[in-house]
Amino acid sequence: MVDLVEMRESIAEILSIPVDKLHGETRLENSENWDSMARIGIIALVFEQVGVSVSGEEIERVVTLQDLFDLIGRKIKDAA
Repeated sequence: MVDLVEMRESIAEILSIPVDKLHGETRLENSENWDSMARIGIIALVFEQVGVSVSGEEIERVVTLQDLFDLIGRKIKDAA
């Protein structure tokens, strides 16, 4: 089971923003820290916490936090 609260906290840490400023509709690209290192950090985080691989190309298409969670959900479903 994916702990979305823990994942949200980790993503906020990667982006160096307060967790209370990170919601489903938050546009990740609006963070000044949404760069290639943040994307790599999130790819690693997803693999570490969920056990599924997300490509850089897939992360490039992610706009909001909810998009990321939806992508993870699809990956989990496909892996099952």
